Amino acid sequence: SRRFDCALYNKAKKKLFLIEVNFYSGGGSKLKATAGEYKELDTFLKNQNIDLIWITDGAGWKTAKRPLEETFNHNDFVINLSMLKNGILQEIVS
Repeated sequence: SRRFDCALYNKAKKKLFLIEVNFYSGGGSKLKATAGEYKELDTFLKNQNIDLIWITDGAGWKTAKRPLEETFNHNDFVINLSMLKNGILQEIVS
């Protein structure tokens, strides 16, 4: 039983998007665990025809580039605040 930060539904495509948002100002093992968790969550949701959009940013990721890269290569939608500001969310859900 998990609560997501946001859910969007494209009625025309009958597609549900679940959104998780976080920001890390500092590094640590939490980032590595979080990246792995979102890889697993993405797979779990895809099996139910649901897309996960993970919005994450912060200087903390400079200390955990490998786990972030692995999740970025696995998940369809890992975006940062700059991408969000440039309209990528609208492109994804449309």
